[in-house]
Formats: sequence, C-alpha cells, structure tokens
Amino acid sequence: MKYSFRRNTKTIQEINDDFIAGKLFADQSYQRRKVWNDQDKVRLIETILLELVMPEVFFWTANRDPETGLATTHIVDGQQRISAIVDYIDGDFALNEKYLIDDQIKHKCGNQTFRELDQKYKNIVWEYPLSIVQIDSECTLTDIKDMFYRLNLTNYTLNQQEKRNSMDSVFGDKCEALSTYDFWKSTKLFSSTDAKRMKDVEFCCSIYILANEGIVDQTNGKKINNYYDDYREKFDEDDILKDKIIKSMCIIEDVLDKETISFISKKAQMYTLFSVVFKMIDEKKDFNLFFEKLKIFILAYVKFRNELELNYEDEFTENLYGDLKKYKLASSEGINKVTNRTIRFEILYKICTQANERVFKALKNITNDLDCKLREKKDKKDQLELDDIIDEE
Repeated sequence: MKYSFRRNTKTIQEINDDFIAGKLFADQSYQRRKVWNDQDKVRLIETILLELVMPEVFFWTANRDPETGLATTHIVDGQQRISAIVDYIDGDFALNEKYLIDDQIKHKCGNQTFRELDQKYKNIVWEYPLSIVQIDSECTLTDIKDMFYRLNLTNYTLNQQEKRNSMDSVFGDKCEALSTYDFWKSTKLFSSTDAKRMKDVEFCCSIYILANEGIVDQTNGKKINNYYDDYREKFDEDDILKDKIIKSMCIIEDVLDKETISFISKKAQMYTLFSVVFKMIDEKKDFNLFFEKLKIFILAYVKFRNELELNYEDEFTENLYGDLKKYKLASSEGINKVTNRTIRFEILYKICTQANERVFKALKNITNDLDCKLREKKDKKDQLELDDIIDEE
C-alpha cells in the first residue's frame, strides 16, 4: 500500500511546546540513543542563529483521539536535532565559544545559554521554521520502524547496533535488558560513549550468544544480525541463559578489586572470563579458589611486556611464560576471532581449574622477574634523561 507524505513547516516554539507537553516524542523502541556531543549541539544552534537551512525532520502522528483531536507524534528522523534544540532552550548547555565558527555569532552569543541571549537572537530561535515531512497517519508502527531503518540504511553515522535497535526482536530486547544491570557499572566496562552508541547492548548480545552456543567468531556483525533475525519471536523463554549469565556476573564481581579492575574492565578479558565461568558452571567446578587463581594470573599478565624477554631453565615455568605470551598476543590483535578467543579461554581455564601450588609458585616467580625487568628499564630511562640534562648544561 502506498502512503502519502505532506511537507510543511513548524516554528521551534511550536515544536518545543509539543515536546515539553509530551505530544511530540522519540520512541525508544526503535530510535537510537542520544549521541550528539557538545560541538554538534552548539553548531546546530549556530546554524539556527544564522538563519541557515537545516535538513528536514520526519514526523508521524498516531493515536489521535477522534473526540478531542489530541494525538501523539513520533519523531521518526531528527530526534538528535530536536533534542539539542529543546535542551538548549531548557538551559542544559551554553554556546561554547571554541565550537562556534561564525565570528559575529561568536562575538554576540559566545558562551551564552538561551536565557542569556539578546532578545533579537531569542526571537530568531523561537521563529525559526523547521521543514517537516508529515508521514501518513495510516502507516502502522511496523511501517514506521521499517522506514526509520531505511532512512538510516546508508547513513554512516548510524552504527550496526543502532540499526538493529529499529528491528522488533525478542533477542534484542533480552540483550538491552541485560545491558541495564549495575554489574557493567561496577566493572567499568563501558564508557559513556559506548552507552550512547549502544556498544553495551552489542556486547551483551555477544554474551548471550556465548551462553547459548559457546565461543564464536565475531569479527563482523553478521552473527548478531542473524540472532536478531532468527529470534524475533522467541528466545530463552525459560530464562535458563539469563540465570546463567547473572550467576556468572556475581562470580566475576566477587573477584573485582583495585588490582584486578584494569584487567576485568577490558572487553576482550570480560568475554574470556564469561567463557571460563560458563564452562566451570556447566562442569560444576569448584569456585572456592577462583579468586586466588585468577588474581595471580592477572598480576603476572599486567606486568608482561613483549619487549621484556625472560628465559627459564625449568621447563614448567618456561611453558607457563610461553602461555602468558600467547595470551597477551591473543588479546592484542584480532581479539574477536574465534582462534584468539579460544586461546585466551583455554589458557585461563587451565589456570583457574587445574592450577596447583607449582603453578602459583611459577606465576609468582614470573611476576617478580617481570617487575625487576620493569624497574631496570625505568632506572635506565631515568639515567638517560639525567645524562641529557647534564649534557645540555
């Protein structure tokens, strides 16, 4: 069925009033999260103050009350722009001078909030006309989601996970719910930028897939895309996978401290930890010494540097040092390749499940030797810098 599209304009005052009243909103069931930084927002407001044209926005009116005529309108495309405008009017940010390009705007409006603007510029903002494409109200929500996806299909600024978010999928809903757990904050795994760009949801997709079928290759987004498609209607209905993941989170959180956080807060290492813990749960392994075993490995790992060469006459210690080198290499490049994920898993699983006193002793020796090497390197660097100062004098 073909739908009609009408073009019109609305002033910022009209749009702001509708947004504040809740008549105009961005539906988060398919929209991306807010991702614009301060520079993006400031330069948009500068465009308005210069009375230059900006791209049109797409609106869809739904759920109109036939008696009162009141309705809610979705922002199908343009939520970043409208949110920035509303936020500026609300006083959430000022026009940081360093982001402004036009000299006159920089002089007249630099570092000012909306309330601090001269009346002339306030009126320019209120009266600025936004070009709107009004989508036929006969469209369904499914049509709108498909339209949003297609509008952004060739937009390089929209990443794969943000595009997936526009699709109806039970698997996707489960992953997004998982991304809201406090565990991710306590482990400091995601930056604020990661969260804005839905990288947290994407990582949770990887953990669900790991729980469901084990280690897989994820050098591109194909695997996650397939899950979104294959599990649109049903996924983990009995919450077996969810319960397994939550149990693993509790175990990993128990080994979190100031010495392990730098290791655990890396995505590749977190994936490896989940791989190990999932396997230990499946095989009903004992977690009593898990903290001690993991910590001694991490202490050696964080000291390791490729340029610090150590050699041991003891074959056992030499092999263990070799494992450390392999683990480091598998964590440095191609981290999402199935081969590197498997290498990291096998080495850490062996340490956490089979380690005995001999392993602990060898890892402690390696850690101490690496520490000595690092001190020697630092002392040498300090001496070279001191020699350079003396030469200059």
